[in-house]
Amino acid sequence: MASVRRFVQRFLGLGIPLNLLINNAGKYADRFAVSEDGVEMTFATNYLGHFLLTRLLLEKMAETARATGVEGRIVNVSSTIHSWFSGEDAVAYLDRVTRRKIPYDPTRAYALSKLANVLHTRALAERLREMNANVTANCVHPGIVRTRLIRDRDGLITNTVFFLASKLLKTIPQAAATTCYVAVHPAVAGVSGKYFADCNEAAPSRLGASGDEASRLWTFSDAITAEKVQKTSVVRATAGGFQLQQVQC
Repeated sequence: MASVRRFVQRFLGLGIPLNLLINNAGKYADRFAVSEDGVEMTFATNYLGHFLLTRLLLEKMAETARATGVEGRIVNVSSTIHSWFSGEDAVAYLDRVTRRKIPYDPTRAYALSKLANVLHTRALAERLREMNANVTANCVHPGIVRTRLIRDRDGLITNTVFFLASKLLKTIPQAAATTCYVAVHPAVAGVSGKYFADCNEAAPSRLGASGDEASRLWTFSDAITAEKVQKTSVVRATAGGFQLQQVQC
């Protein structure tokens, strides 16, 4: 998270307005790894960095919207794969996989990170309303497209699968269409906390629509990205809330 904080410090030092934020960093980690902060790598890359970046820039976006009268927009790039994570508490699962209490499943880890994007959007929209900020937050499924996301799995089998599925894939411009639509189209003005696919509002998974889960994830994310949290530490889910513990990296 240190690199995120450094970036925000440099950006805010420029004194320029901020109307639009698109959170689109993505990684599919074929093998288990943890970030420098001790968090499972896919979750840290695809979600937690976005959470902290948005949190640190939120006041700047609200300030820009007030000064310009132009609605600010935050777009989180998720995926329909978020619906593949179900039947388990998200924070508890992250705790167990980070501490190696259960086998690492790269697809499940990726699905969790994309579910986190959806839940983040829901909780963020609620906080923006509480701030009375002229800023919206939505998330999108861009479609299935071959990018460098699965760079850890390049090879004959991966190439063959993508060749066979090529008629179902979107081009990169097609995949970017929904993101651009939600980011700038007048029809989306005032819309917040929603999930979009193919330039239309869509329904997220049951877990993705849970306000309680969104609130819980926000509290967890806020705690684990706090500046006082040291490297190689994770927040464990407990019956009474969250507990900060050290882990072996």
